[in-house]
Amino acid sequence: MYRMLLGKAPLRLSMGGGGTDIESFYSLEGGYWTSAAISLYVRLSVNRRWSGHWIVKYSDKVQMVPNIEEIEHKIIRESLLFLKAKDWLKGKGLEMNIISDVPGSSGLGVSGAITVNLLQILHAMKGDNLPRKELAEEAYYVEHDLCGSQATGKQDQYIAAFGGITSFEVTRSGYVDVYPLELEQRTLFELNENLVLFGTGVSRPKSADETLRSQGLAQKKEGFSKADYLNKIKEIGLKQQKAIINGEPRRFGELFDEHWETKKWYSDHISNPAIDNVYEGAKEAGAVGGKVIGAGTVGAYWVFYVEGENKANLRTKMTRFGLEEVPWTFVEHGSMIAYCE
Repeated sequence: MYRMLLGKAPLRLSMGGGGTDIESFYSLEGGYWTSAAISLYVRLSVNRRWSGHWIVKYSDKVQMVPNIEEIEHKIIRESLLFLKAKDWLKGKGLEMNIISDVPGSSGLGVSGAITVNLLQILHAMKGDNLPRKELAEEAYYVEHDLCGSQATGKQDQYIAAFGGITSFEVTRSGYVDVYPLELEQRTLFELNENLVLFGTGVSRPKSADETLRSQGLAQKKEGFSKADYLNKIKEIGLKQQKAIINGEPRRFGELFDEHWETKKWYSDHISNPAIDNVYEGAKEAGAVGGKVIGAGTVGAYWVFYVEGENKANLRTKMTRFGLEEVPWTFVEHGSMIAYCE
């Protein structure tokens, strides 16, 4: 049995169809989305202790408790209970540390990446080698069922497990098919060059789960249900996937604009005057399209598609709004164990 393991899992950009991965929608209509793993990470260290205490460190919090049930971090607590860690550790505890490149509630899939990487580490520590699809499903089960995040979707866990630029289709029964996209190098280069990420420096006032709970699928706006709008989001997502497969990255960026306008109609929680001002400023600076990442009202991150000389204009404009550019690139790998002893 390993004494200490270090792992990391990539965060993600939603490339189309986000929101159709939620059970309340896919159980009726089926879901389809595309996600990209990026070079921003959550990193975990898990170390066997000589005593029976459990130590958890994350953000600005440190906790040491004698029992797993007393751990405050839901994902860590429920993952340990789910895998019956107390049994195979034979009376010993663990020291667990989470380090993230971005704040929680960022819209970049932090909790899903944490869950996937933690389960991967714990399975390795007890001697298991879990296939990536099973790892993603376990992570979804821990978050959705055991942690009670009923509005959590499957996007974050699956892209954290598989990595790359990948499309996923979920049936009404919840079964997920995985389709890694093999894009032309020119398309990949242009996407990497022209998709620009900006951070606001704050996390969302609500978690994705809280926001999605408040949105629901039953309410109607001007005669259209939430499910109608998510069907539209799925339709746009399929167009975005087709655009990048066909080597049309600018078309992909233009569809970001259509996606954003549709997303704003999806819920009153998506936008507000301050967000609208940022988006209008970005378009004036030459952005082809963009969106707030995630499901929150404020959004900790923006992503824009912008070409050539307009990048400098966009950077200047976003600086005036107090946004800071965040460097990143696409990565092919999913969750991994980087070091063990």
